[in-house]
Amino acid sequence: MIKLLKDVIEYLRLGTSDDYKVNRTRPPGAVDEKRFMALCIRCNRCLEVCPYHSIVRAGFGGKIGTPYIFSESKGCYLCMACCQLCPTGALDRTLNNPEQVKMGKAKIDPKICYSHLFLEHDVVPDESLTKIGALCNTCYNVCPLKDAAIVLKDNLYPVVTDACVGCGVCVERCPTSPIRAIHVIPTGMGRIDEAGFYFRKAKSHFEKSRSSASQQPGQPLSGERLLDEKFKIDSSGKQPTFEFPYEKPSSLEGWE
Repeated sequence: MIKLLKDVIEYLRLGTSDDYKVNRTRPPGAVDEKRFMALCIRCNRCLEVCPYHSIVRAGFGGKIGTPYIFSESKGCYLCMACCQLCPTGALDRTLNNPEQVKMGKAKIDPKICYSHLFLEHDVVPDESLTKIGALCNTCYNVCPLKDAAIVLKDNLYPVVTDACVGCGVCVERCPTSPIRAIHVIPTGMGRIDEAGFYFRKAKSHFEKSRSSASQQPGQPLSGERLLDEKFKIDSSGKQPTFEFPYEKPSSLEGWE
């Protein structure tokens, strides 16, 4: 019973957030959040194709079923497989360079990081932690973009640069407990020319209607052309006439 309760708590912790939070990001190539919610059809293909099982589904809430990466459990290893398989463009299918991913940016807390505590004497450690005399640099060692996203200042302790893509592998491997010394602050990644799936379908239909507005005489009218023709009709001062094609019966035989 206790194990079941723990499993339920863990499931809710991993998948119930409706908004971006620290260490919870969208998969690589995700368009900005508003368009992502319009495009994502919860097909779970990104979950199925991920070889590292980094992608999980959001649980109860307004964004239930949409994909997230919770880097405290498993970071993204930037294989880009999910981008190639997304059917709607919620994940940019043209993205294949890990260095161009914009999932977020990592941030190191010097009050918790072992290396910062050891080397920077002016850093006041967190009250719940004790200062240890050892270098760590695990985040630097596991970073997929080593010496680009995370560098070693003075060859001793890690510093995050603007090249960080927010993959979260550093968060997954950070040894500090119970609080990680490094976190990913998520960001959206969008294309300005992208819009919601249903909006794009409606827009495409409208553009096709406009392109066919100059049809030849005798062909069915469509779209804007049909509206223009209807507005030309002037029925002012005229009374409509109707012809009833059937004879009115003189009696209702059989009705009793």
